[in-house]
Amino acid sequence: MRLNFVLLALAALPSVFGAVNGRCSSGNGVCVTTQSCTNAGGTYKSGLCPNDPNNVKCCNKPKCVTSDGQVGSCMFTSSCTGKTYSGLCPGGSNFKCCVNGPVGGGGGNTATGTKIVNYAKQFIGNPYVYGGNSLTNGIDCSGFTQQILGHFGISIPRVSADQATKGKNVNGLANARAGDLVFYCTNGKVTHVAIYEGSNGKIVHAANSRDGIKESNANYQTPCRIRRFI
Repeated sequence: MRLNFVLLALAALPSVFGAVNGRCSSGNGVCVTTQSCTNAGGTYKSGLCPNDPNNVKCCNKPKCVTSDGQVGSCMFTSSCTGKTYSGLCPGGSNFKCCVNGPVGGGGGNTATGTKIVNYAKQFIGNPYVYGGNSLTNGIDCSGFTQQILGHFGISIPRVSADQATKGKNVNGLANARAGDLVFYCTNGKVTHVAIYEGSNGKIVHAANSRDGIKESNANYQTPCRIRRFI
C-alpha cells in the first residue's frame, strides 16, 4: 500500500513541476509557488497556470528596483529589450528584472518605437479598469499609454486630452511611426488614446471593459490627432 502511494505521488509531480516557472495564460506573469511569489513582493491570481495546482499561481510583480536604483519590470528574458538583473523577480532563471534606460541615456537602451510596441504588447489580454493604473490588474487607455511610455523614461500626463497636447504633431496615419500615440475624439473632444504599432496599421490599447488590452486596426475609427514622443 505504501509503495503504491509513493508511485502515485511521483506520477503527479510532472504536472506540478511543468506549471512552475511557466508562462501564465494571460499577461506577463510567471507560474510559481504562492510562497515564492509573496516572498518576492508579487501578487498572485488563480486560474492562469497549467493545471493550476493549489500552491502554484500566476505571479505578477510589475516593478523591480536594482541595487543602483534603476526601475524595471519583471518579465521573461526573451521579451526583454534592455538589460536583465537576477534575484529581483519570482520564478526561474528565464524570468528576470528587465531595465530599459531612459530616453537619451547613453547605455544603448534608448527607447525606439519597436521597443515601446513590443513592451506594450506583453500586456495584451489584461483587464481594462477605468481609472486603473496597473498593467496587469487593470488600467484604462490613458493610464496604459502613460505607464508604457513611463517605462522608457518618457513622462506624459495622466489624461488622454492632456496627452494629446504634448509631444510633436504627426500629420495623419500615413506619416505615423511605431510608438506614436493615436488619439480618437467624440464630438470634437479627445476621449481615447492608443499606441501605433507601425507598418501593419494596428494599434495596441486598453480598449474597454469587455475587451481589455488588445490590438485593433488603427482606422477602426478616424483618428483626430497623432503625437510623437521619441
